[in-house]
Amino acid sequence: MAKTKWLIEPDTLTIYPKRNLRIVGLIFFVLIAAFIFYLSATLQGYSAGFTFGYYGFLLVIPLLLIFTAETKVIFDGNSRTLYKKIGFLPAGSIPFDDIAAVQAYEVLGSGFNYRLFRKSNRHGKGIIVSNGYSKAGNPNLIQFQQEVLPKIDELVFANAPVIPKQTIYDFKFFKEEGNVYLLRDNKLGSLIFGLIFIGATVAILLNPGFMANEKAFQKIFLTFLPAAIGLALLFAATSNVRFDKGQKKIIRSTFGGRVVKEYPFDDLVRFQIIRKTTNFIYSGTEVRAEILVPAKNKTTTLILKSFTGTKKIERFLDEANTILGRI
Repeated sequence: MAKTKWLIEPDTLTIYPKRNLRIVGLIFFVLIAAFIFYLSATLQGYSAGFTFGYYGFLLVIPLLLIFTAETKVIFDGNSRTLYKKIGFLPAGSIPFDDIAAVQAYEVLGSGFNYRLFRKSNRHGKGIIVSNGYSKAGNPNLIQFQQEVLPKIDELVFANAPVIPKQTIYDFKFFKEEGNVYLLRDNKLGSLIFGLIFIGATVAILLNPGFMANEKAFQKIFLTFLPAAIGLALLFAATSNVRFDKGQKKIIRSTFGGRVVKEYPFDDLVRFQIIRKTTNFIYSGTEVRAEILVPAKNKTTTLILKSFTGTKKIERFLDEANTILGRI
């Protein structure tokens, strides 16, 4: 199936990220047209208005797919502006100076595509500028990386002013205690719900008649499942993360400090931004630290903070990088 299409000109780059929908729309159009022909031959007794209205409604679906397939993203180097159009309809514009990056965006369980991100929402959903890919070796993807990405760099970023990051002194996401910066996190909800779930298991154990007529496995499962959930919540409620500038270590403590893991600043590979969805509905974004474990020659991830939106993530990263000495 066709993938991303593009047209490169000296001062303009036009990308068609959804051209593959044209084939899908045409297939649906043929199938629905055949279905309509079948209905017209078998169903009788309906008024012409109802019949044409019903058939028209059915044909809207493939026609919308074909129309959406003509979505295009235009990088205009002359006006230094990005224009988005759906078919012939304008769908917004962004000055090049407001563009933060164009990079790969993972879609959990279904591969990745390339998206454009604004400076005002660097870690948001972004604007799609390529089709989706499931394999890094896809020939169309390799060609996109070799031809399109360098052209975007040339048009958008080559002449963009370099604005250095400013060192942060007023921390919002960390509590400063000398050379130690404690990551602020509201644990009260986890603590309360953890105790409630554990209390549910205790109440069941104090009631010998609970599910007396059910199978042993079902009774054990429903008895101790709340306790397991409660312990997990208490584990989260009694843990904290500290950035220790004196020791140059990230320290994670759990169970009130009884279990401590330390990671040197130099072993921090990068911050991961994980956008989560539940039943295809956005459910928050996690910031994780990817850390190298030299003794095991592999990396581990440490969840630092969860956000319900994305606009504050860049500030959080700036604070963390300030503590790490990267800004």
